[in-house]
Amino acid sequence: MHDHDHQLTADRSAANAALAPPRAVRPMTTGLPRPASPTARTVIECYDFLDRFLPECGIWDLTDGLYHGDPRTPHEQAQQEQVEWLLDQVHCQRGTRLLEIGCGNGRLLRAAGARGAEAIGVNVSRLQVEHCRANGLDARLMDYREIDESWNGRFDAVILNGCIEHFVQAEDVQAGRADEIYRELFRICHRVIDPASPSRRMATTTIHLNERTPKLALDEVTKGPFAFLPFSDKFHYAMVTRCFGGSYPHPGQFERCASPYFRLLGEVDGTLDYHLTSEEWLRRGRRTLLLPGPAAFRIWQGVLRVLVRQPRHAATMWLCLFITDSWQRQFRGEHPPTTLLRKTWKYVTA
Repeated sequence: MHDHDHQLTADRSAANAALAPPRAVRPMTTGLPRPASPTARTVIECYDFLDRFLPECGIWDLTDGLYHGDPRTPHEQAQQEQVEWLLDQVHCQRGTRLLEIGCGNGRLLRAAGARGAEAIGVNVSRLQVEHCRANGLDARLMDYREIDESWNGRFDAVILNGCIEHFVQAEDVQAGRADEIYRELFRICHRVIDPASPSRRMATTTIHLNERTPKLALDEVTKGPFAFLPFSDKFHYAMVTRCFGGSYPHPGQFERCASPYFRLLGEVDGTLDYHLTSEEWLRRGRRTLLLPGPAAFRIWQGVLRVLVRQPRHAATMWLCLFITDSWQRQFRGEHPPTTLLRKTWKYVTA
């Protein structure tokens, strides 16, 4: 390796360390209203639950990391490498105007800001938006469908990192509305990008169905997990979709729905990365819960609070993550039942 390469590696390592999310205490509520979209309700409940305990375990990111094939890569480094890769895909640099839909706790927004970009995030989770704002990031509490024409042509690029899985609900699949919803999403992303921008890119990371995903009939897609044989493939899939709120796209579905607006430039399979990430969530979660101390106390306190407000959903989330391992199972094995795909898109000029 040349001296220049060593210096680049050292600079990237230093940046990774500097940009790691702080172990901040979550701010008190600022009274922000919640998005009114009915399809967002389960997603909001899901993240209300996760954000009550994952940060106490040192987990601030709910997306896949980038391990480069090395499972020994620390979780925080893998997370930072993943957002840096996404920013590279959209040519994010000083002065870039970036929109992130589903900004989570803000790691990508921080990384974009460190490059000198002007980054705005939108999200339906009040807790996550508050965390972003408490750390000086520009995050808006809104559903992506609330992005109106005043945002047209405002950005050079758009990133959707692990959020599209929530946009189509089981009821939408049953009613045949999935393509329509994806087309609307790509149309919104297209109109907010400046057609004169030199970048005009979009990057997405999304879990996809594959040939090993359990096949559910249309009359089964809205059923809960206990309508199926416990611990069967259909049971696990229904558990995940019921808990996290959403549905996964079919192979090629994005390309078909995006075709009037974006052209696919490249695709990377990140399923192994999501496997390594999810197993780390599980290890840290179980370790923190089992070790007596203030972190475990705060977790149980937060979880009980959510159980009182949302008893059915919170109990099912607990089963999914710590009893049935349904979330982790979708990435396990030599041939896992879902596929995580990172896609890079180019704006299509009308």
